Amino acid sequence: MCSLSFIPISDKEFILTTNRDEDPGRVALCPQKYLHNGVELVYPKDSKANGSWIVSNCIDTSLCLLNGAFERHQRQIDYRRSRGLTLLDFFNYANLDDFIGKYNFKGIEAFTLIIVENKSKVRLTELVWDERELFVKELESHEAYFWSSTTLYTKEMKIEREKWFREWFDKETQIDQKSILNFHKVGGAGNMEYGLFMNRRNLVRTVSITQIDGSEKGLIMRYFNLLDEEVCQII
Repeated sequence: MCSLSFIPISDKEFILTTNRDEDPGRVALCPQKYLHNGVELVYPKDSKANGSWIVSNCIDTSLCLLNGAFERHQRQIDYRRSRGLTLLDFFNYANLDDFIGKYNFKGIEAFTLIIVENKSKVRLTELVWDERELFVKELESHEAYFWSSTTLYTKEMKIEREKWFREWFDKETQIDQKSILNFHKVGGAGNMEYGLFMNRRNLVRTVSITQIDGSEKGLIMRYFNLLDEEVCQII
């Protein structure tokens, strides 16, 4: 939700990892399988809005959402629909292009949505909704990327976090599930304000890490609850 990395392992393999920085009192349920309009989806459910920040069909498509667009926005009193439900709505459409062309984004708070499809090849797409316009960007799936939420991190913080990621990525000799997870735990170590494992006076802190391993065989979701030290894995 608030920190996200995409790292290609091969032409058809990738690892998607996200840290959720949230009010520790806002509970999320461990990932489970849910049936939505005949489609089986796996995701950790936000108990407040019943949506999620990361969703996968465990076959070939995964989505991850970060709050905010390009610039920090002024929140409205009421929104028509929760951002977290947008990820579930995606699977009501035939494909990504159908979703982009037909979905009603109006009345939804600003967000950045990363979509990873692993069909004949990996396709990586970034959608940014600024509450007025939708921006669509196709990304190079053979490159590594890192995002930070605009609502929690200033431009300067985002630049430094990106620098930490690039320094780690360039120096790491073995990029795999464990090393990526470790970076998401210790990147910017000691910086409680905007390190990857952050804690702003326990009002907002890193509460969980979710990781998706994608390959030709399908997708595996791992969920690490950092508050209760609970680990879940869904295949």
